Amino acid sequence: MKKISIKIARILFLRIVPVLVGIVVVGLIVIKIKYGTGKTYTDIGTENPEGNKHLEKLIKLDYPPGNVAIGENGHVYFNYHPLTHPTRFSNATVFEWADGKITPFPSADMQKNFQGTFGLTVDKQNHLWLVEPATLDFKHTRVWAFDLTTKKTFHYYEFPEGVAKQAEDIRVTGDGKYVIFPNPGIFRFTNSQLLVYSVDDHSVRAAIDGDPSVTAEDWTMQINGKPYRLAYGLFNFDVGIDGIEISDDQQWLYLASMTNSHLYRVPLADVLNKNITPKDVAAKIENIGAKPMSDGITLDKTGNVIITDVEHGGLMSFNIATKKIATLVRNKAIVWADGVVVGADNTIYFNDSAIPSYIGQFAAPPDVNLLLQHKPYYIYRLKQ
Repeated sequence: MKKISIKIARILFLRIVPVLVGIVVVGLIVIKIKYGTGKTYTDIGTENPEGNKHLEKLIKLDYPPGNVAIGENGHVYFNYHPLTHPTRFSNATVFEWADGKITPFPSADMQKNFQGTFGLTVDKQNHLWLVEPATLDFKHTRVWAFDLTTKKTFHYYEFPEGVAKQAEDIRVTGDGKYVIFPNPGIFRFTNSQLLVYSVDDHSVRAAIDGDPSVTAEDWTMQINGKPYRLAYGLFNFDVGIDGIEISDDQQWLYLASMTNSHLYRVPLADVLNKNITPKDVAAKIENIGAKPMSDGITLDKTGNVIITDVEHGGLMSFNIATKKIATLVRNKAIVWADGVVVGADNTIYFNDSAIPSYIGQFAAPPDVNLLLQHKPYYIYRLKQ
């Protein structure tokens, strides 16, 4: 009887396993076709040797910077990239640079409270805002604000579990009453959203939800001329809404999804209007022209949109009046032009987070030795 049972089990095993293997193989093929076979985006920029003459390596680092902001006093604020899980190798992860000196911000003691900051911005009230998305293995997304004069905590809020999980960047309205987050979702599996958070009552809502303007298109990003994919080629690095910026006159919110071919804008008043639906807001969105595959965006003092060109290691400038885009700088040493901000004198600051140098196939935290192999990392300054 025992021999018969073993024989039956062996027959079942030999029949079932091939079927299961076949199902897995077919599933992987379907995933590859749907999420890992995008088109190559046409280079819309040019070489600009003159731009490189004005490019300065301002801050040299041993670990990758995540984002950058600048205060009214010209001080530069930055963090270590949260995808590296920097608390494993550094006691400090948020910094202030002034007169060539780097110090933990707002203090060395405060660093233990940060779990993984991503986007940074300085508002018109001289507060530095930071967001820590729950996607980075945390239960709750958190938002902080610090007074840059006193270095005291001005605002803190921890969102309910599941709310604003992928909030990666951050902008604040001129009156300081609302914080806007791009919530890109998980590749193309979940909807990309634009979220609005009320500082007064802590409410949060989606102003835009799943519209093409905030959604990744089917492109295969090229880094150093090679397709950049994860999971051993199964998934393109597809990211929805990531870069956002508010115009200085508070009339417009500009939208730049990472793997999306166009720059958009929408009236800020409609984004902030809680009495209209995401569909109503989407109807007000304007497609204003082609852009590169990008990460961060900002506006300079003349109203041009400054956009990072991730595929070509540089920056581009989009002229709103003429709808024309031009390359400001392009440098082969820059791996991943990430966050960008403009100072009071119209000087541009941006960081190279060098993501493809150390992020593994499944986005696991990189080995510290791997990070050190690719140092130094830089925050750049470009004078216009």
